[in-house]
Amino acid sequence: MNQVDTAFSKELAKYGASDFAACYNCGNCTAVCDLTEKRANFPRMFIRFGMLGLKKDILKSREVWLCYACGECTKACPRQAGPAPYMAAIRRYAIASYEPTGLTKLLFKSNPFAILFTVALAVLLGFFLFTLKPDHDVSRWIFNWMPFDVIHDLGMIIFGLTGLALVIGIINMMRHLYSGNEKPVFEWKKVPGAFRYVLDELALLKRYRNCGDEEEDFWVGKPEWQHPWFVHWSIMWGFIGLLVATILDLLLKDPALAIWWPSRILGTLAGLLMMYGTSMAIYYRSKKVTKAYTETQFSDWMFLVFLWVAGFTGFWLEVAVALGGHTVINQVIFVIHTIISMELVILFAFSKFAHAIYRPVALFSYYFVKS
Repeated sequence: MNQVDTAFSKELAKYGASDFAACYNCGNCTAVCDLTEKRANFPRMFIRFGMLGLKKDILKSREVWLCYACGECTKACPRQAGPAPYMAAIRRYAIASYEPTGLTKLLFKSNPFAILFTVALAVLLGFFLFTLKPDHDVSRWIFNWMPFDVIHDLGMIIFGLTGLALVIGIINMMRHLYSGNEKPVFEWKKVPGAFRYVLDELALLKRYRNCGDEEEDFWVGKPEWQHPWFVHWSIMWGFIGLLVATILDLLLKDPALAIWWPSRILGTLAGLLMMYGTSMAIYYRSKKVTKAYTETQFSDWMFLVFLWVAGFTGFWLEVAVALGGHTVINQVIFVIHTIISMELVILFAFSKFAHAIYRPVALFSYYFVKS
């Protein structure tokens, strides 16, 4: 039996939940939601969980990850209880709860800590980067007061702990998902269908395209490539494409310098896609074009800015390589690009970015429940 904890609402407020205590359980939010189903009664059900402090019910629910926070529920709420930002807040809470070190909780709940931590990590990664070029003048200066092996080994440990934290987070998530009363019946014959269900959603964002906010007045008459679902799709596949291009370069042991090299073409197209998506997302959030974009947390801004800077510096370097410019500014841009990219990888398990893993896992599990 779960114990009621009415103080839980104060904790959720630190994750970005608005005044959800104003909710009087009318059900408008669930009625207007195009994504809720008989087995996925949100946001109404989860607001109730938050009021009663039913933490375990939140953490074991796949439905937390079925919501795309389109904002239609918030627009329909007669009490301004903010169901959409509330759903986003409990996803942050879930990510922080699954992650084993407690770092995610600090990053989400304290903006000053998030800033100090990312700056400190950037400095450490800068030192680690110079261990890859030990003959550089700056490298020799660093190694005069901090040994090469200490910096290099510490960097490798950090990357290793990040991967371990993500694995443990997924295990914790699965443990919670399969602890509920409605346990999915795992059948091998359904596995191909579950994979298709998840891949269809990742490839086409079919569920996101059904969000009611896509029909809001602001979007009427605008082309599909300006709609929120396509912006989200651009960021996701742009990043995946850049990751694949980087892996190909590493496997080939020779970074592609020729403009028409396949991995360079892939990286360029993916970079353009990611830059478009992040630029549009930043614009929509800064202008607050619809209700869905009025509630933006610091973690959201940090994630988008990091992606945008990684893309911008990447294109800067691509132009620099094409022009053969070996200048100091290009070296500085290279350091910034590499540090930002490494921070994105390290913070994957400890930030909003983790939803890229948790959502597919939840969708895969949900398929066995609904089918």
